Amino acid sequence: MNGQKILYIFKDPLGAPDSKVGITGSPAVRLGVYQNSYSKNSHTACFDYAYVGPARAINNLEKALKQELHLDIERDGRGHSEWISMDAASVERKIDEIIDGYKFKIVKVSKKYLPLTVDNLQAFLEDHNLIPPML
Repeated sequence: MNGQKILYIFKDPLGAPDSKVGITGSPAVRLGVYQNSYSKNSHTACFDYAYVGPARAINNLEKALKQELHLDIERDGRGHSEWISMDAASVERKIDEIIDGYKFKIVKVSKKYLPLTVDNLQAFLEDHNLIPPML
């Protein structure tokens, strides 16, 4: 992704009022991993909200978010530290506040592409010049 990463938020697919936050430089792989847990007939893996920016800025955003929401994060450890006891829209608002406060050079993904799934990922990557040129 040309040195860029995505920070994403998705809603609990089973209906809990919680949301998961993570970062990836390989969104197709990450969406594929999440899809492996569910039949596409019952749930399509997606990023309900997403932000894109330089890897370092995205990493710093994730760190700032975890510091801000420390008490709302389930617990430390792989997987659990990405689940937040807040709905996705509330997490989105908190991320927007952090980006504005820190002046991170990060762009919110347009609603045109949300939710971001394997079905619209290619168009998103092309429109944002995140695919390396073909040789």
